[in-house]
Amino acid sequence: MIGANLALRFLLELFGLAAVGYSGWQVAGGPLRWVAAILAPLALAAFWALVVAPNASNGVPLPTRELIGSALLVAVAGGLALAGQPWLGTAFAGLVIANTVVLTLLGHPGVPGAEVTR
Repeated sequence: MIGANLALRFLLELFGLAAVGYSGWQVAGGPLRWVAAILAPLALAAFWALVVAPNASNGVPLPTRELIGSALLVAVAGGLALAGQPWLGTAFAGLVIANTVVLTLLGHPGVPGAEVTR
């Protein structure tokens, strides 16, 4: 079950990249649409790689990284709502929160408060 939830987390992260690009496209106007649609996902991916990724060498504890990642994905959901997709944003935020809770309850070592059970 933890494998399925980790796979869901990965899919949520990929959707987050697409969603931030969509939000950038919708919010910006004119030629800036292209810039926002391309740079927003690149900025998110760069931040994710430097701060959130499990193998990032930044000194931030893994549980904190997972929490930062969840907060970023919920912020992306807010961006979807601002870009005219409130239902999609709400559903996405709900999935991110539910996934984080389930991973915590299952004992995923990267989630705050989780105990690893073997």
